[in-house]
Amino acid sequence: MVDERLSRLRVELDDHNRIAERLGLDLERPLRSLSDGYPENAITLIGKLTEKLLKELWRHHQVPGDPSGRALNELIKGCRPHIRSATVIDALTDIQRLRNRSSHDGYDIAEEDGLLAVRRLVAVLAWFTSTASQALTGGDPGLLPEAAHRTEFLSGLYVTLGYRVAKRFVLSRDTVYQLFCRESGVRLEYVELLLSTDARELRSVLDSTGGELLRTQLPKLTRFVVLDDEPVDTEGMFGDDHRCVSFDRFVDTLVDFDTHLAAFLPAPAVPEAQRLPLAAALLMTDPLTGEGRITDIADAVPLLGELADTSANVLVVGRAGSGKSTLLHSLVSAQRRGSRRHRFSFDLSLKSKDETFPQYVARSLTPRSPDDRERAYALFLYLVRSGSALCALDAIDEAVDEPSPAGFLRLFADLAPVLSAESSVVMSSRVSFLADSPQVRGLLDHHSALSEQLVEQTYANGVDPARLPKVSVLRLVDGRQTPWDPRARSGASVTPLERRLRSELSAEGSPPLADLLDRHISVTLESAGLPELSARLAEFAGTAFTTNRTTFPLLEIHNALGPQVFGSGRITTRELLLAPLFRPVGTDAVAFRHSAYQELLTAHHLRTVEGREAAATVSGGARLTEQVRAFLSHLTPGGIPGAEDCVLPAGVYLVGPAERLLLRRIVRPVRFDRYSVTVARYRRFLGALNEDGTSRWDHADQPDGITHTPWTERLRVADYYGDDRHDDLPAVCVNWWSAYAFAAFEGKRLPTALEWEAAARGTDGRLFPWGDTADLEAVNCVDTWVGRPVVTYQAWKTEYDRSRLGDAWVTSVEGHPANRSPFGVRGMVGNVWEWTSTSPHDPGEATICGGSYDNPLRAVQASAKALYRRRGASNAVGFRLVQDL
Repeated sequence: MVDERLSRLRVELDDHNRIAERLGLDLERPLRSLSDGYPENAITLIGKLTEKLLKELWRHHQVPGDPSGRALNELIKGCRPHIRSATVIDALTDIQRLRNRSSHDGYDIAEEDGLLAVRRLVAVLAWFTSTASQALTGGDPGLLPEAAHRTEFLSGLYVTLGYRVAKRFVLSRDTVYQLFCRESGVRLEYVELLLSTDARELRSVLDSTGGELLRTQLPKLTRFVVLDDEPVDTEGMFGDDHRCVSFDRFVDTLVDFDTHLAAFLPAPAVPEAQRLPLAAALLMTDPLTGEGRITDIADAVPLLGELADTSANVLVVGRAGSGKSTLLHSLVSAQRRGSRRHRFSFDLSLKSKDETFPQYVARSLTPRSPDDRERAYALFLYLVRSGSALCALDAIDEAVDEPSPAGFLRLFADLAPVLSAESSVVMSSRVSFLADSPQVRGLLDHHSALSEQLVEQTYANGVDPARLPKVSVLRLVDGRQTPWDPRARSGASVTPLERRLRSELSAEGSPPLADLLDRHISVTLESAGLPELSARLAEFAGTAFTTNRTTFPLLEIHNALGPQVFGSGRITTRELLLAPLFRPVGTDAVAFRHSAYQELLTAHHLRTVEGREAAATVSGGARLTEQVRAFLSHLTPGGIPGAEDCVLPAGVYLVGPAERLLLRRIVRPVRFDRYSVTVARYRRFLGALNEDGTSRWDHADQPDGITHTPWTERLRVADYYGDDRHDDLPAVCVNWWSAYAFAAFEGKRLPTALEWEAAARGTDGRLFPWGDTADLEAVNCVDTWVGRPVVTYQAWKTEYDRSRLGDAWVTSVEGHPANRSPFGVRGMVGNVWEWTSTSPHDPGEATICGGSYDNPLRAVQASAKALYRRRGASNAVGFRLVQDL
């Protein structure tokens, strides 16, 4: 049986004699080793042959470095960006795995392993032979380089679709004949290609051969004549059993791009003369300092077009409704009119949570032949890696499996094979994680300090991190958010979504986005005669969103909202009375017209106790976005009605940073101190200490040598606790053990980090205790002392180096009256960090919350947290207490 399979493999290897002779490969030796019963030797020889192939590929593509002494895994990594075929990558990985096993003691190497290694080598050789790649075959000396390149591209295209080359003839320097074949069930399918420069050259070649070549009587033959220029009348040459296409339009015969794009372009592009400017800032990283800086602010449409024309990879970020989708649609539409580049567009908000990106692409693409669906992603990746594609990936932030840094890293690793190409990939995201993450920015800007986790994930996805292209960041500018930049256009203060809603609703003034969306939803319900559905629609949309569902079968809408939402009782998109709020997804499902609609309805759902309770029970955590949080804060402008003064009730609260918003439960109510502990209060405690500075209220685990006397050597003011003029300032230079003992002294305790954040943010998850508006008058922080926004660490360090922060210091706990939480707790952010009882990892550390006077405003939000040694004492760290009720 083994001999029979060896005979078949020998025949297959004989098909690659041209490569073997050119590179000096002895393809017979591993077969002899297998025949003699030494499969481990066969695998070792296969590994050496593979190394020779990859070294030749390395030199051909001028990969940096000398491949001579490199191991197989290094050669695979270096050559991987130049191999368009996923089949070849898989074969190389299998060969490496088998060789690793054969070189280690303890593994039994069977004949089947040796046979598998040979079969995988055959797959590698078959790719390069089938595509006539000049990298290994040396090319055909009688063929012009451009003709050879096009022949290789078309061959690779069909090999990717599962065909093999049956025949290949070079008829002239410009003309090549190829016949492809593949098995389809019990039949064979054939595709015939005749590639030439123009019809005149082709006629001359056919006349010289007498036309015998094309008199093929094969079943199921698809025949193409491929010319450099636009198709001409070739009927006189071949009859009517062929299709004449230009080389640049050939891929259109395999993928219906117009149908594919139509699903993602909901409306015709706005004519250039009617389009309003959409301001964008281009962010680049300084190669010396690593500091991001704005290099240009201009109209986003031409700016993005220029970047795409250079095959740049771009991340577009901006808030909800800022025009990201419109911008991507405009880019793809413009390419449809002028460019011959293959165009793909995907809305990742429609990707199922349990789908990988390749699975979603395969589902979304519509190849010309239905049975090509399983090869759709391979075809897509082939075109992207060939440098001939423009790919728009809208709403990538909505495709994460979990809204966390780890989730975004996994998504990025999933997308990395698409980015590692000469094509242009334009992504959009409301979450600027890919732009702001030091890990990802370090990778995309080719810094040496990279995340080991991200490097491993990109390698696992077939991508060498060193070959990833740089990704430019285009941040859509909002004049309300960047009033300090004189280059920001005044028109940027109104987003395209707001502009459209204002026009549809004939709205006067400048109502915020939430109010415009609310009004449009109300108008739609009233027009349908269904105003009573308002609460049910919010519950339906909110429940779906928190469980990561953004598309809805029409039958689900019928069951959830009632049959009255369909005009004639027929469950179709045409009969849906709420159609102004939705857009079709396929033939029997819809999604909200814009994600902001569902996010606003989710905010309405979470305003209710019942909504928060239901969302808190979602398995794996409810899906929340920063826009949901912002809408929720907008809908609760006056705080929490009926909240008892300084009491945090039991209930569900929205906590966490923007990229990891969570709903967490407070089990029992607690009363917070209105102010942080002051010098005057702490001085009373000092009078009750033992002579060694300890007390009878000490923690049972308090280490030896701890004293509750403030660390006077660190105090900026020597008489801080001795002069009563400091009585209303916060108690600082007090370690965690002292804060704990003081709490016991007063019959109270330190709050948990969750209790602290919930008390600062309320049920609406506001950014600051007083709301979402950045108010320098309400807080003691760095920005207050320097008189301007301090946006980055580099800007903070510049101010520090210039001694501009020398005067920054604590202020009275009763100062800044606007710094008041929804529950009436004062001064929770800025001034001083505050100890909590939470120790997430190391028991020698505890969480501190709220930021201090020497932090910028962006770091003193209600979600701000840090870890500090329990033994530590600082001028910037104080505490406040709570009492269980």
